[in-house]
Amino acid sequence: TPRRLRSRLGQSWLFPVDFVTPDYLPLIVKKTLYHNSLVILPNRFEVSFVAAVVMHNAYKWYPFGKVVLMSSKRKAIQDQRAACDRLMKFVASDVVDMALKPQERIRKWATKRVIFITSLTMASELTRQDADQINMKKIKLLVIEDPQLDVRNYTSIIQQLTDLGANFRVLCVKTTYGKTVEPIQLKQWHITNIKLQWGNPQNKPDKWLMNKKEINNISTPLGATLTGFLTERQLLAQRYMTNLHAFKQTSNTPFEGVKAEHIQAERTRNEQSILTGIVRKNHFEIIRNFHMAEKLVQAHRILRRDGVIARMDYFNLKNDALVQADTELMGFLHKVRQGVYSAPHPKFCTLENFLREFFQQQRTTSVAAAVRILIVVERTDTVLLVNRLLKNIPESKHRCLIDGNYANYVEQFRTGEVNVLVVPVEVEPVIDLGHTDLVVLFNITDRPLEFLSHIARTRGGQPGAIVMMTTEGTEQAEIIEVLNNRRMHYYENRDILPIGVDLCDSMFRGSPPLIPPGFQPKGRHVLFNRQSVIENCGAAAAGSSSSAASPSTPPQVVAEKRRVLEVLSDTPATYDAINGCTYYQVMQVPNQPALVRTQKPQPGSNGDERGVGAPAQAQEASPHVGE
Repeated sequence: TPRRLRSRLGQSWLFPVDFVTPDYLPLIVKKTLYHNSLVILPNRFEVSFVAAVVMHNAYKWYPFGKVVLMSSKRKAIQDQRAACDRLMKFVASDVVDMALKPQERIRKWATKRVIFITSLTMASELTRQDADQINMKKIKLLVIEDPQLDVRNYTSIIQQLTDLGANFRVLCVKTTYGKTVEPIQLKQWHITNIKLQWGNPQNKPDKWLMNKKEINNISTPLGATLTGFLTERQLLAQRYMTNLHAFKQTSNTPFEGVKAEHIQAERTRNEQSILTGIVRKNHFEIIRNFHMAEKLVQAHRILRRDGVIARMDYFNLKNDALVQADTELMGFLHKVRQGVYSAPHPKFCTLENFLREFFQQQRTTSVAAAVRILIVVERTDTVLLVNRLLKNIPESKHRCLIDGNYANYVEQFRTGEVNVLVVPVEVEPVIDLGHTDLVVLFNITDRPLEFLSHIARTRGGQPGAIVMMTTEGTEQAEIIEVLNNRRMHYYENRDILPIGVDLCDSMFRGSPPLIPPGFQPKGRHVLFNRQSVIENCGAAAAGSSSSAASPSTPPQVVAEKRRVLEVLSDTPATYDAINGCTYYQVMQVPNQPALVRTQKPQPGSNGDERGVGAPAQAQEASPHVGE
């Protein structure tokens, strides 16, 4: 049984509501406090948030224990320490980064409680003599970032700490960026006990996959006008590609297989050869052809996937002298600029027709105004064009997240005042929209693998409620390949599963519960300010339970009033059959701002820093209050 648990503060665990976070994070934090866990989330902020909250609760519960964050990368350690300072700050005198000399590290182990250390340094620390390892027995929480990078070393460290007699909780955290097949496999799970997380490699794939949503693909033909523009643009680009081939700078590759990244790589190789002192007589012509070929190939891709306006913006944003010197290209741009088009790309007409039919179907079954539709786009100009398109649909009550008022629009979408929300692709993963009936992915071609994995896990109320708009040809083939790989990820990655099972065994061997059997902590949502209120030393020493400070002894730091909400441990649970996860209904703070803003109290205030109606235990939420 864990010793020296602070009994009064052990009755609760804290969760900060200073920032807008998804509803499933409180459940994740609760499970990590009761089980050795592997947390896999789609973005860096959520992973850092969970690690910071769990670290602070263990730090609060055990005044003589130590919390260790370990990673194989220095950058990850620095990022997590900055996240802790921003989200739930520790007392500065208790925190240390072990990038020190060996003798200094011995002294820090004896005096510090929150330790940030690399896996190699931690392994070398465990090779010390027994007298120098006595402080490592006080470790109560071990947080490991990206455990798959150095599994053997982490397994050895956990086993050695267990042999020393340390009783500690293990938390592994990982961010899935979706750039390989392995993160897609890990992303199918929210958070469970790590034995269930990795499961049995001999099980069938259906027992591994929790997410069974399908993404429907709607392909749009290019049309005669756009096809003519693409053919003319291809002839302009091929002229420069032919010149580069004549200069023996590139291979004679068909235009359909050429990408701007390939031309850029060949240009870099040419520039590196110049550093050796070899300069060709036609050096300027080669550089000019590289520059124009790269721009025209990229513009051809933009025109095919995003339309005329996006292509014009690509050339207008940069005042390029080489582009202006090409009279044939400038004549083509002028012709396109003077043209009259019903839509900049055929996909806009397809989107309008699809939404009209969708609203018409909903009108026959339910109230169309109650439907919530999320449209995700990749470019800012596309947001404005979709906004203009939605004005032609009477049932649409739409808003666009392109300004600083997005928090208000998100709240209107959650309450039903707005039924269509147009969101840029980089903003969508960080907003909490609640239930969504339909998700339309209009153009996400720059990061399709990452974004499709995230959308399939977090959005869409029913299977088949996710629609992807693509253009026939290259874009359609890329999306189909991504979707097929997503379904086949289990068979391609069976070899990584035993690594996780080995890590699981080492985590469970000799690791008792972090919370004693007699304690049932309740979750408390608090506004956890970085500038917390420092209580009057005299009142703290006397053990007074009064929350009001004396007018003659005001607090040293004035912060916004702290509000606390109780979340009972027996809150009814809801099982999500689509995602295969159990969610707990969590009480929300009404009108919760995205960020906490500190303000001075009004004159005549009674000095109550906990807020109206807050429990008396709210003072325990501050990391600066002495116990």
